Amino acid sequence: MRVRHKQPTLVSMWMLDVFCCALGCVTLLFLFNSRMASDEAAANRTALIDLRTTERSLAAALAELERLRLRLNSESQEREKLAAALSQAEGVKLKLTDEVRELNARLAAATTETAELTKKLAQARQEAKAAKALAEATQQALNAAEAKAQSTAQELAAARGRAAEADEVLRKKHKEVEALARKLSEMTAAADELSRLLRKRDDEKVLLVKQTVDLQKQLDDLDGRLTASLKELEDARKAAKLAAARAAEELAATRAKAGEELRAAQNRVKDLLQQLNDANATIVDLQGDKAKLADKLDKLQKETEARFAGIVTSGKRVVFLIDISGSMAKRDARTADPNKWPLVVETVGKVMRSVAGLEKYQVVIFSSSARFLFGSGDWLDYLGQKSIDAVTKALLEVTPYDDTNLYAGFEKAFSLRESGGLDTIYLFSDGLPTSGPGLTLAEQTRQPPLSEIELGERLGRHLRRTLKEVWNRPLPNRPPVRIHAVGFYFDSPDLGAFLWSLARENDGSFVGMSKP
Repeated sequence: MRVRHKQPTLVSMWMLDVFCCALGCVTLLFLFNSRMASDEAAANRTALIDLRTTERSLAAALAELERLRLRLNSESQEREKLAAALSQAEGVKLKLTDEVRELNARLAAATTETAELTKKLAQARQEAKAAKALAEATQQALNAAEAKAQSTAQELAAARGRAAEADEVLRKKHKEVEALARKLSEMTAAADELSRLLRKRDDEKVLLVKQTVDLQKQLDDLDGRLTASLKELEDARKAAKLAAARAAEELAATRAKAGEELRAAQNRVKDLLQQLNDANATIVDLQGDKAKLADKLDKLQKETEARFAGIVTSGKRVVFLIDISGSMAKRDARTADPNKWPLVVETVGKVMRSVAGLEKYQVVIFSSSARFLFGSGDWLDYLGQKSIDAVTKALLEVTPYDDTNLYAGFEKAFSLRESGGLDTIYLFSDGLPTSGPGLTLAEQTRQPPLSEIELGERLGRHLRRTLKEVWNRPLPNRPPVRIHAVGFYFDSPDLGAFLWSLARENDGSFVGMSKP
């Protein structure tokens, strides 16, 4: 008997089952990766749009700051010019001070010369005692010279008084210039101008010394002539008169010149004061412009950084959905917290203030049931701080009570979608749903009843499914409503996971507020 071998088969049924399972896994992984890639692409597009908007706003802000910097540089140049003018005024003051000192030196020199002349005349009187007739004539000439000298001394005393007055005026002007220097806080010395004035004063000093030497020579000649003869005494008397007249003329010219320079200095001080007033006015204007620019920059930053705790806040027609169940006034199930509800109200105001582009709004509050905070559900115009104050005031008058029917709250909020153009919802809550549809009859009558976590999971799944399939389903030419969630004092990871999933499935963000 010949044994027949069975023909081998390439594919058996169990190999086909394995191949189908593998194909199913690959398909499932492909679909899962495709969904994740779509979510990441949408998030990247949103981030790119936000980044471009921020870059444009930042570029505008930098341009404004550059214009402000250029204007401040211009102001600095004007202040430097004013400081230079003040330095010139200080140079004029120093010049007048030097001239007064030189005038005092000239007066002292003239007094010394008069004393020496009197002494020499007395010596000549003693030497002329031999000739009485000549002595009498000489005595008369000497008396006349003494009277002239006294008159000159009186004029010199009056000149000293006027010089003292001029010095007092200069001290006052010096105080005014110092006050201007304190206001400007910058003074530079005009070294070249001061050097020129010093050289000029040195030249005048050399000329005065030369004149003094010439006068001394004349007096020496007069002394010799007095000892020789009466004619020489008469020539000496004439020379003394001429010298006194020349000194008086020089004194008058110097006094007139000092008065002119003093008036010029006064005019310059007036001009500097006027320039200082103009500069102060310009500074005030620049400070006003700076304040306006700072306000504009703050406003721009608020517009470009519309965020709350990491949530990019936006929306034109927004519903603020607020949980007012009893737990919103408690720290835990058995501990009341009087600060929690005011913190919730404050957070609602902060979120409203940060929403960029907000035009219309409405507030829905819910516990075991839901209702509109204002009116019967008509949109309200957003009026900035006025609207925020109205919402916070109305919420502070609400007392949290009863359980959490999150389904009723969303149902009330989505009633504004098809008819009112709702585009964003901000949810403020602290717990999982505790009432509302989503339980079967068996689950409702179960003994023992479902735990709080099990109840929240079942009601939460039903709520999320209703959002996806009914309330927030895709509509023609209308994007889905974006839902952001803000959680308060949550300890349970189930609560955080529920709010995070709710926000993520509806293109929103979630943030959890920390404990107080």
